[in-house]
Amino acid sequence: MYTRDHFSLPLPAMCDFVRAKSFGVLATSHEGRIHTSPLPIDLRETEDGELFVAGHVARANAMSATFGAGGHATVTVLGPDTYVPAEWFGTRDRIPTWLYCAVEVSGRLELSDPARTRADIEVLIDRLQRATVEGPPWTLEEIPSHLSEVYLKDIVGFRLRDLELTSCFRLNQRKGGTESLARALGEDGAGALRDLAGMVLDPPTTRRGCPAS
Repeated sequence: MYTRDHFSLPLPAMCDFVRAKSFGVLATSHEGRIHTSPLPIDLRETEDGELFVAGHVARANAMSATFGAGGHATVTVLGPDTYVPAEWFGTRDRIPTWLYCAVEVSGRLELSDPARTRADIEVLIDRLQRATVEGPPWTLEEIPSHLSEVYLKDIVGFRLRDLELTSCFRLNQRKGGTESLARALGEDGAGALRDLAGMVLDPPTTRRGCPAS
């Protein structure tokens, strides 16, 4: 990902963004072909504090053949985005642009065995359940064992290790017309654009621990 210092988040903020989304597009390369798959992901730490990503795809997905090769892969996690016409800056004397938020997580693929795949799925489900619904979180034990066994046989798990995280939050930093742009975004009424309006006024890249814009 191409980025600049004033578009970049510090590592803790990138991790928070990825965990809040828990969904991205995994891209791998195998035998001269590029494979991509949208999928849920779980960014975690080992007991030694090493970051890794756990995930899985359908066994029928051709991408699964790339996991055992030990190659490199990238997960792209996207936040809100929008086209910005010149008029939203309060002038026609500006080039239209695009606002967006993205984090890329790159690393080395590592194939997971069935036991680790199941454990990773259980950890992900537990975290998302606790964040989404009240009461005791749902578990795999709540469906008949033969059904969970069929489900687990039909997927292939992986981990992404030796991670490098890169971010690009293009939010009109170092440009004029911020108030007009935020007002236009806020007036649209859509949730994603309202989120962008707030970030334009207070970019996460300028908060404590982030590079100054």
